[in-house]
Amino acid sequence: MMRKLIISMAAAFAAAALLTSCGQGGHNITVTNDTDLDRYCETVEISQESLGGIDLNTVAIVDEAGNAIPSQVYTDIAGNTSLLFQATVPAQSEKTYTIAEDKQGAYDTLAYSRYVPERMDDYAYENNLVAGRIYGPSLEDPRTFGSDIWLKCTDRLIIDEWYEKADYHHNYGDGMDCYKVANTLGGGALVPYAGDGEKLVIGDNYATQIHVCDGPVRTEAVLEYAPFKVGDKMVSATRVLSLDANSRFVEWATTFHCEDADSIDVVLGAVMHDVVGKKAELNWIAFTEKASDSADPDRDGNISVAVVYDKAELDDNPYYTSGECSNGGEKHAVIITREPVGKAITTWTGSGWSQGGIESQESWAQLVKDFAYAQQHPLKVKVK
Repeated sequence: MMRKLIISMAAAFAAAALLTSCGQGGHNITVTNDTDLDRYCETVEISQESLGGIDLNTVAIVDEAGNAIPSQVYTDIAGNTSLLFQATVPAQSEKTYTIAEDKQGAYDTLAYSRYVPERMDDYAYENNLVAGRIYGPSLEDPRTFGSDIWLKCTDRLIIDEWYEKADYHHNYGDGMDCYKVANTLGGGALVPYAGDGEKLVIGDNYATQIHVCDGPVRTEAVLEYAPFKVGDKMVSATRVLSLDANSRFVEWATTFHCEDADSIDVVLGAVMHDVVGKKAELNWIAFTEKASDSADPDRDGNISVAVVYDKAELDDNPYYTSGECSNGGEKHAVIITREPVGKAITTWTGSGWSQGGIESQESWAQLVKDFAYAQQHPLKVKVK
């Protein structure tokens, strides 16, 4: 569940009873932050089951001041439907939101992604803070799981404009692509690790894609990867890309498939170029580097990159290690562990720009640390 806070089944039964007795009345959602960290715009996800027969397409979420806030009806690839909104809750406090029936709001799309057939099958994604793309089957080089980081200094959605101009390596005032991926993990990915040869396998470009949703809260897509060779075995993968508004972190749920193995060594990593600062803890790495695909790195500013692993997967894991490893001469910051085949593994990749709100390596490292902490201490949600 992590950043996506899903209401518990115990609360679901209570909510269903309330809906039966209250008819068209409001239904309160209490969001509690029992940590010492202020929580800003974190996504709350309430399942359709927990809200009984209410039509999610005819409701609004209202805050304590009586203002309707953006919400989104979300159906995942498995067909599970829920209601999304974002809560801001100061440290050691709680907020109450109300589900108002028979009211609907029209909200701006803040999280967006799409298949880009006009640019070699890219799959591009963005929200009001970050943007990026994954390479598709038509692109001959590079071939990698790795993400390309696009840098924004505007909260507008810009990827369609940039593709139409076909000149996104130039900054027209709202950002640019000055980040180099090549045949590396780029801005971050979880990939197999052939431990016997101490080699990370950067994977291949996605084979097929399914766009799941866009909205004021979330965009999501499912990317399927054809089998590729890892040591003496063939491995395929499914990756679910999920990006919420107001976040610098893309969530990835990666599942590896292999008929000849029960588990697989994996690496969560990102390539390092001209690094000016780096910090790491058990389940996250944050570093800042000069613009890597640029004729004038000083002009184009510093790029910040992060990878975050679900900490619960690493605690007491005998296969865990971290540090740096090389792939074809390119150094990567990595977290290495072992995971079962067929299991969805949750990781995050993050990015920022010195011209787009990230002032320093120190502030970036603190932001990544706070994000990683928040994933392990989710807000508590109850329907009253």
